[in-house]
Amino acid sequence: MNLELLCRHKFQFISYCPVFHADESGVGRIHINDDYHLLHITRGTGTLFIEDKQHALQPGVVAAIPPFVRFYFKINAPFEMLNIHYRLWLENGDLLEEHAVLPMIFRPASFRAIKTILRTMQNTLKSDLPDKLLLAAMAHELVTHHVVSNQLIETDRPVIDARLMNACRRLSAPDYAVLQATEIARLCGLSVSQMNRLFQKCFHVSPHKFWEKKRFVELCHQLRSSDLPASKIAAQFGMEDNAYFSRWFKKMAGCAPSEFRQRGI
Repeated sequence: MNLELLCRHKFQFISYCPVFHADESGVGRIHINDDYHLLHITRGTGTLFIEDKQHALQPGVVAAIPPFVRFYFKINAPFEMLNIHYRLWLENGDLLEEHAVLPMIFRPASFRAIKTILRTMQNTLKSDLPDKLLLAAMAHELVTHHVVSNQLIETDRPVIDARLMNACRRLSAPDYAVLQATEIARLCGLSVSQMNRLFQKCFHVSPHKFWEKKRFVELCHQLRSSDLPASKIAAQFGMEDNAYFSRWFKKMAGCAPSEFRQRGI
């Protein structure tokens, strides 16, 4: 890849997510993200399973997971990781991962300084605007540091079919409570069967699973940031049946909504 294309780039900060597990979790559920995901391991050990490979996790290690890659964890608690979600486009408009990716696992020599920035970000999460706007700048600093400090691995990841982008935006919308396959297919200009096949080919997951994952992430955010009862939050996402919501959430998170809140996962 021509690194000069990185001199002028566009960076999108998605989120910063400190994750702490106080208890043993065994083998966790499968994750699939639609953005780039950097995991900074600060406490505990475990194993990260990416596709058909496994990688050891320990303090000082960073795991870099490209979009639409299946992964899951087996951890030894207590375990902590400080995660950044982002997207990075090259000067020519291509996403970086269409040409090159970070090593799946690497150990920065400057991890202590990196952890200091991550802790500052963690404190900034509790701040109000405009201080919270500094999160994007700190995330950009860390991501570009990782990119220029590592030997990028050339890749031939397929470019996502442009017809699916409107579908992804609709499926990712926080207020999209009920999935309508015909509506999503219409946004793509495809039949339902064509859309399902193309979506599976590009993302290695069905539209329904993609939507379910995005809805789960948004619902978790609401549980963390709101004092509303879990049942009222669930109702905002079209789940009026509390028993169904509890079963669905436990399937996705591995614990009940009340335990999720108590742990601050």
